[in-house]
Amino acid sequence: MALDPVLQPVADRVARDGWTKVMVGKPTSDPEARLIFTTTVGLQEMGIPELVVFGLSRALIDGFIEGTLEVLAQAGGWKGEPLELDGVVEDQPIALRQVHGDHINFVGSTNILVRQETGRAPLAGMVQVFWAGEDGRLPWDPQSTDKFPDQPRLDLPAPRPANGQ
Repeated sequence: MALDPVLQPVADRVARDGWTKVMVGKPTSDPEARLIFTTTVGLQEMGIPELVVFGLSRALIDGFIEGTLEVLAQAGGWKGEPLELDGVVEDQPIALRQVHGDHINFVGSTNILVRQETGRAPLAGMVQVFWAGEDGRLPWDPQSTDKFPDQPRLDLPAPRPANGQ
């Protein structure tokens, strides 16, 4: 069965380069416009978790993901526990946290479909890369004054309705 025409370029880039990025955002020609999120496809086969990053512009995302991979490699890789790293974004910290299972089908949908259609191993999980807000603090810092509108906390379970359903 042939891949969906939307997924074929993703599968082709993974086959050629080993991994790729998928950017999800509103259509625009402005490289400074913020993306909704960017996710990787193919890193899992290299022993690195698939990444998801929210709210950065197209102009910043390439260097951000490549810098994250470089600093992560220097730190000895991902061990499955929350990890804070310096050296990716000037003097600002970044942090890696496991994406909660409630969110995998949303942020990992392209990854899941490409894996199913190309015979790759199922998606084993994803890691969200958090960046510091304008105040230099990460989203969970109680002293942070930033509201992080572009950076949802996918390391937490999805909110449940008040009636428990």
